[in-house]
Amino acid sequence: MKKFILQIVKYSLIVIILLEIVVRMFSLVNDTPERDIDQNGLQVFKKNQEGKSHGEKWRVNDSGFLGHNDINGENQVLIIGDSFVENIMNPFDCRQSSFFKKDGFDVFEIGRSGVTFIEGLEFYNKYKSNVNPRKTIFIIDNSDLEESVWEIQEFKDRVQISLTHLTISESIIKYKYLKKILYNYKTLYFLYLKHLNHQKLNPRPKQVKYRSQKSRDLILKLIDYSDENYDLENVLFVFRGSNDFKVNFDQKKINFLELNLMGGDFKFSKSDSHWNCYGHKIASEKILNYLNNL
Repeated sequence: MKKFILQIVKYSLIVIILLEIVVRMFSLVNDTPERDIDQNGLQVFKKNQEGKSHGEKWRVNDSGFLGHNDINGENQVLIIGDSFVENIMNPFDCRQSSFFKKDGFDVFEIGRSGVTFIEGLEFYNKYKSNVNPRKTIFIIDNSDLEESVWEIQEFKDRVQISLTHLTISESIIKYKYLKKILYNYKTLYFLYLKHLNHQKLNPRPKQVKYRSQKSRDLILKLIDYSDENYDLENVLFVFRGSNDFKVNFDQKKINFLELNLMGGDFKFSKSDSHWNCYGHKIASEKILNYLNNL
C-alpha cells in the first residue's frame, strides 16, 4: 500500500511538472508584474521584472513602471493613468510615451491599473520635482473620480481620500502572498483564469447603478479639494470618454480634453475595452493636437 501511494505521488509530481512546462512554454497565461510600495506609500511595480502579456514582452524599468522614464528633458512631459496607460497588452511602441517620444518629447510615464484620481494627483505631487515636467497629462475616466472618495465606496487596494476628515489613505497590496504563489506557479494561475472565464460565460445579472446626488456632491467636493491642494496649472486631464463634470472643471479653470474613444475600432478585443494600437495612436494625436494649439 505504501509503495502504491508513493507511485501515485511520484506520477502526480511528474504530471504537475509537465503541465507547468507546457503552460510556460506556450505562454498560456499572461504574466503580470509584481507590485511593491514605494517610499511615498504608493503602489509601483518591482523594478527590472520581465514577462509576456498577450504575446508581447514587457519590462519594468528602474523607476518601477513600464514606459519611458526620462527626467529633466528640454521638452519634458509626465504621463499618468490607470491600466490604459499601463498598457501591458500592446507592443512597447504602442504606448502613449512611445508616441510622444516620436514627436520629440522626453517622457516619464506612470501607468498602473487601479490608479484613482486622487492617487494620480499624489503620484504627480511626489514625482514632479524629480521629473520636472513642462506639462503633465493625466488620462482618466469619470469612475476614477468616484473611486477616489472613501465615503462613496471603500477600496483598500487603492489610494482614496476621506472628504469628511480630509485624510488620504495608503493602499495595500491585496492577497500579496497568494498572488506570489499564482505568479510563480503558472499552472494554478491558468486554472484560476479558466474558472474566471467560466464565470464570465455564466454571469449573474447585474443591477445598473446610477450616480446618486450624494455621490455627485462628494465628487464636486473632491474637485474643489484638488484645485486647492495641488498645483494643477500645468496639468491636462484627458478623459477617455466625456467629462461628466466639465462645468465644474471650467469654473475652476482646470484644463481638460474629451477624447470620446470608447469601444468600436479602438478596443483591444471584443471582451477587452482597453485601447489597441490604433486607439493609442488616435489618442496621442488628439492630445498632441490640443497641446500644439494652446
